Amino acid sequence: MMKIGRGRSKRLVLDIGTHAIRVCELSQTKTGFQLTRYFQREVLLDPLLDDESRRHHVNEELKKLLKEKKIRTRKTMIAVPGRSVFTRTRTLPPVQENKVTQIVRYEIQQQIPFALDQISLDFQKLSKTEAGGYDVMMAAIKVDVVEKQLALLRDTKCAVEVVDVCPFATYNWLKHVGEFGDKGECVALLDMGASATDIVIERGGQFRFTRPLTLGGNDISAAIRDAMNLNFLDAEKLKRERGSAPTSDPRRDGPLSEAIAKILTRLVTEINRSFSYFRSLPGGGTIDRIVITGGGACLRNIVPYLQEQFGVEVRIARPLAGLAVAPGAQEINEYPEQAAVALGLALRTLQPVPITINLVPPALLESARRKEQLFYWVLSFITLGLIGASIVPGLTAKQRLVLERIQTVKKYVQAYDPEVAENPAKKSVYEAELQAARNEVAARQSQLNLLGSAYTSCTWWINYVRLLNDVRPQGGKVWFSSIESSTFNLGATDPKKGQSASGFPGLAPTKGVVEVPKQNGLKILGYARDPDSLTQFIAQLRESRVAQGGMFFNEAQVERVPITELDDARVGQASSGGQKSQPGAVGGALDDYVYFFHVDVVFQAPQQPQKPQAPKPKAPKPKP
Repeated sequence: MMKIGRGRSKRLVLDIGTHAIRVCELSQTKTGFQLTRYFQREVLLDPLLDDESRRHHVNEELKKLLKEKKIRTRKTMIAVPGRSVFTRTRTLPPVQENKVTQIVRYEIQQQIPFALDQISLDFQKLSKTEAGGYDVMMAAIKVDVVEKQLALLRDTKCAVEVVDVCPFATYNWLKHVGEFGDKGECVALLDMGASATDIVIERGGQFRFTRPLTLGGNDISAAIRDAMNLNFLDAEKLKRERGSAPTSDPRRDGPLSEAIAKILTRLVTEINRSFSYFRSLPGGGTIDRIVITGGGACLRNIVPYLQEQFGVEVRIARPLAGLAVAPGAQEINEYPEQAAVALGLALRTLQPVPITINLVPPALLESARRKEQLFYWVLSFITLGLIGASIVPGLTAKQRLVLERIQTVKKYVQAYDPEVAENPAKKSVYEAELQAARNEVAARQSQLNLLGSAYTSCTWWINYVRLLNDVRPQGGKVWFSSIESSTFNLGATDPKKGQSASGFPGLAPTKGVVEVPKQNGLKILGYARDPDSLTQFIAQLRESRVAQGGMFFNEAQVERVPITELDDARVGQASSGGQKSQPGAVGGALDDYVYFFHVDVVFQAPQQPQKPQAPKPKAPKPKP
């Protein structure tokens, strides 16, 4: 796990959210912690604004804030959104601690279709199992995603030392102030932000689960914009001033609440699905209590609405409980629900926290290491210079010994190559042999790189099939009868017309080069036990990383067929003559029927390995 160095309290804590920038500073007092400085600068931008324009606006506002508040600290701590981070919790077998890192890197490589040099990863041992193993949480993020976040600091001269994850920072602070209790309950935290909602679950006093949902306050504002025919900024203002969660009272709920209800209904559905998934995991359980935070917690009537939907206690988090607020930090009292991320980052500068993930890109870590090494090298050279200045008078006496040593070396050189001994500027006759050997090594290395690329491309397909299996609903109600690689012409007006499917042909040598097939999709045939299972599978497939290039599915082509067809399941698209039925059209699955379906997914195919250049001919061995 990555650590931060000494003097941690001297850090600039930045929470750069979707609509606001927050700067926070904590200090230790005799009675606890005191919030000494807290500043918030709103940056309300239309989500349709391109990334470069948004980065420019945020960067300018951040420079103004640091200048106005005279903040000169440059070692910085930031957090990235949870939706950008891949997280998994795994139980590892009993192994030596020095092998845990190797196992984690292997597990992440199996789950993410990217090379390890393209990601920044970290892990944390949560607890030790009874068998002597470890419960480990792994986190990884693409380096270019972190670099986009760091681009917001482009002109501030800030040096990033810690890259935390927003839901982890929120959890650390709310755990510190006691929001999760001490009775071993199963408590869910909903961090309702502008662009996403993060779920964090603690059970038995231990972090257990996290999942990001791509629904947030911006989706509510967009729904109001479409319903009221407004621009986004006016819709955001209307949501803050008059927006309310539905009350089930038509006399109180108008068109505004109806627009908000559409998004909240989707959000509750996704949260319930995540809760159900958590219950099915080892160590999972039923949610006893829900704590909400973030800008979404400010929506009127949100607590009664969620309490009615989930049937458990729901309350807004109190991040300022037990915290002394100095006069220079009173701004936090305006929106305390939005301060948990910044407070969680600041807490890391003063004491150990439950989750210490740090996703600083490897290149930044290497750069920091080199700068530290350079400092010590400069210090060493200065020391050597001082030592040399003190011994110069004695060097004259030793020059004679050095000249004698040179003559001895010349004798050895003359034994191998007399011409070089007489004329050191002349090239040795053995240099041609050395260059030929280097060329042969380079040619072998090129061939080795090609084989490695072919191996990586092959395992890439296996990873996609594994991911496809993971999105199937629990309970074994969806079966695959056929999975074939497909090629899609994505440039066609109708991508479906550009499809041609064929069985996976494997690897084939062509002119001495291993060629990898260039299919960019999968054709999937299968059966579902009931319409609800099929609908759930299609929804999860559409949201997964499997169909990142697109997905084609027609409910009208779903067939209800006798269950006996499973004895000779179809691997083609020929009709069996069964009765067709759309998913969801039948009230419940009959015991003697199943539902045959066909779905196509498109993903970005791996790059093909390049043909190696022919090795240069060996240079002839020169004669002495």
